[in-house]
Amino acid sequence: MQAASPHQSSGIGTFLTSVGRDITSVFVPAPASAHAHRRARHVRKPVHRPEPGFGVPQGTIAAHALTSANTALPLVEWDGKTSTLQTAMQATKPAWMAVLVTGTQLTQACEGKWVHPIDNTSTCGIPGGVSDVALTWDRSRLTTAPSWQDFWDVARHPGRRGLHFGARTTLEIALLADGVAPQNIYATLSTPAGVERAFRRLDLLRPYIVWWETPADAARIMEQSGALMLSAPATEVTSVSARAPSGPATSLFVAGTQNVLRSPLFWAIPINVSAESAHRTLEQLRMHAPHLEDMPTPVPPEAAPTFLTVSDTFWSLHGDALEQQFAAHFVPRTP
Repeated sequence: MQAASPHQSSGIGTFLTSVGRDITSVFVPAPASAHAHRRARHVRKPVHRPEPGFGVPQGTIAAHALTSANTALPLVEWDGKTSTLQTAMQATKPAWMAVLVTGTQLTQACEGKWVHPIDNTSTCGIPGGVSDVALTWDRSRLTTAPSWQDFWDVARHPGRRGLHFGARTTLEIALLADGVAPQNIYATLSTPAGVERAFRRLDLLRPYIVWWETPADAARIMEQSGALMLSAPATEVTSVSARAPSGPATSLFVAGTQNVLRSPLFWAIPINVSAESAHRTLEQLRMHAPHLEDMPTPVPPEAAPTFLTVSDTFWSLHGDALEQQFAAHFVPRTP
C-alpha cells in the first residue's frame, strides 16, 4: 500500500480541525507554531427562562381592574379555588411569583406552610385590594334593579338563578334574602338554627338554580343568557361587557350596588418560589403592590353602593365544616 503523502496528512488535519479542536487533537497533533490560532471553544449560553407571572382572579385582566405603578408586571389568571391554590403551591415548579388570595385562603396557606412568611411580621400576606360579588341581572328582561329578596321571587320574576356552588357568600346571600340585616349575618350563621335557616332558604330556590364554581362559569352564564339573575364577581361583569361586540349583541347584564359582598384580598408568595426570588418579589410588592379594585358603574347611577364585608375570621373558623355540609346538601349543575 502506498504511504500517504504529507499533503494528504495535512488535508486530513485541516478537515478534522474544522470539525472541532478536541476531535483533531486525537487524530492529528496540533502544529507547534507561534502563529497557530486555536479555535475558541463554543460556550453555550444559559437559556433565559422568564419567571412566572403574578396570579390574579379570573376576569381581572379584561376588566382592567388592577391598578399598579408597574405596567410591565406579567399577570396570569387563576380560578380562585383553594384546591387549585394548594396544588400550585406544592408543585415542583411555581405557577406564580405571587398570587391574590382571600384572607381565609391566606390563613389556611400560612398555617399549612404553603407560602413564605413576611419578614418581621406575623402574617404571610400584603393587602392587595378587594373582590366583590354583586347581584347581576339581565336588563333586557328586568328593567329595574332587583334586591336579594327579588332574587328569590320567581313568581314575579320567573327564570333561572345563578349562584356560586359553595357556602362562602352563598349562605350570606340566602340570609339577606330571608330578611336578616347585614350586621347580623355572622351572628346568625354562628348558630345551628341560622345555618339551617340559610339552607332552608336555598332549598326553596333549588329547582331554579344553575350553579357556578369559577368566575369563568359565571361569565358563561352571562354570555349565554343562562339566567335572569345571578351572583357574580364584579370583575366578570365588567370583562364580559368588555368582550361583547357593540350593537345588539352587547352584554345585557349589569351589576347592582346594594349589599355587595366584599372580600379583602392579599398577595402571598408561594413556598415553591426560591428564597432569592421571594425576597425580590416581596420588595416589589412593598414598593407598589398592585391593587384589585373593581366596581361596575352604579345602576342606577345615583345609588350609593352598600357592602357586606365577608368575614375571614368567621370562615377561617367555620369554613371547612360549612363547605362540607354544603357540598353534601347540593349537587352542582354548572352551565
